[in-house]
Amino acid sequence: RIGASLRLRITAVATVGIALALGATALWLAGSAADRQLHDVDEQLRSDAEVTKRFIRSEGPVPDFGPTGRIVQVVLADGSVIGTNEDGQGVAPLLDPPYPWEDQRQEAALTIRHPTLGRMRVWVTPMGDSSEPWIVVGRSVDELHQSTESLRATLLVVVPLLTLVLGGLIWIVVGRSLRPVEVIRSTVSEITERDLSQRVATSGTNDEVDRLATTMNEMLARLERAAARERRLVADASHELRSPLAAAQALIQSRPADPVEARTHDTMALDALARLQALVDELLELARHDLPQAPPSRSIDLDGLVLQHADVLRRTSDLTIDTSTVSGGQVLGSEEALGRMVENLASNAGRHARSSVAFTVREQDDQVELVVTDDGPGIAAEHRQEVFERFTRLDDARARDGSGAGLGLAIVARIVERHRGTVHIDAGPANIGTAITVHLPSIGGE
Repeated sequence: RIGASLRLRITAVATVGIALALGATALWLAGSAADRQLHDVDEQLRSDAEVTKRFIRSEGPVPDFGPTGRIVQVVLADGSVIGTNEDGQGVAPLLDPPYPWEDQRQEAALTIRHPTLGRMRVWVTPMGDSSEPWIVVGRSVDELHQSTESLRATLLVVVPLLTLVLGGLIWIVVGRSLRPVEVIRSTVSEITERDLSQRVATSGTNDEVDRLATTMNEMLARLERAAARERRLVADASHELRSPLAAAQALIQSRPADPVEARTHDTMALDALARLQALVDELLELARHDLPQAPPSRSIDLDGLVLQHADVLRRTSDLTIDTSTVSGGQVLGSEEALGRMVENLASNAGRHARSSVAFTVREQDDQVELVVTDDGPGIAAEHRQEVFERFTRLDDARARDGSGAGLGLAIVARIVERHRGTVHIDAGPANIGTAITVHLPSIGGE
């Protein structure tokens, strides 16, 4: 299971990290304790050596430090002992000549193994020049060594036990932390494409898992809306395709024998097929703009496209076409897509206008503004956003002109969104007709 595997990996990595950290700490503690104890011993031996040196120089005997276990020997370069304290009586020389530091005549501390006293720490210091003897002070460090080994043995047991305990705690904590994730997984696994209404339970703690659940619910909501749109698209497309198909089929099956009537009949059949072809083309265009595409990057003269399609509308209708307020405007985009956008806006305005259509293009505030105005019946404020949905046709538009499948403005909205722009509808001048305004980033504002 994915959850258990993740839990195991997290626990394993954390436990190994803890084991390494505890192991390194234990080694450092053991080494530090041994070094500190050894340093204390060296300081003690050095102090004894200095006291002995002062006693001898004042022509006194080798001082006796009492039953401390410290051995003081005054030795010559050949290794013979010429003086010792009470603890050193009858003890063989702690060091055998030759001394490796004799030429430098400097102090030294070293650990030795004495044949009768075992492991010892020795401090060696010269009395003076090469003609004078050495002072050697030593004491057994077997107990020190044993305590260090005992500490290491204890840590060798404690560290693995502590690692196991912490590993167990991590396993429990990670399991509890991942439990909501497993709940999310199991909930999502039960959601099917036929029912996207289920949601993941949130805890309200606003932690990472809670935010994951919230994000998952938002994603499910988007999927539910997308699925609803797709179902509505299929239903609307089926409805829209049924009428021209039925009309074409009926006309083809009832073709009259009279040649004159047959020509009229054929024209009607071709018109029905043309409407069907136009609907299919619009559906394909809409689907194409719904697919992911690279961001537009070509410089386009939007005013040139507007003048081109305004001229087409002028030649194919009896409307008055006003392009006097069309000025320069350059945007980054696809010439084909932006041309389709302008064409759809122009044909929509031409279809609903009573007598005139006006086009405006201008640059302002790092944006290019395109406004297409008609003097038609207008669109009520509550329906102005609705017309950008697929297959939306208002009652007044259907009553006035039965052409169009309600996809033109939906395609416009997708193209504008693709070009990082906005589109909205307002009433025309003097509250007459409709003004559709498109804002696109200008090249200067990129």
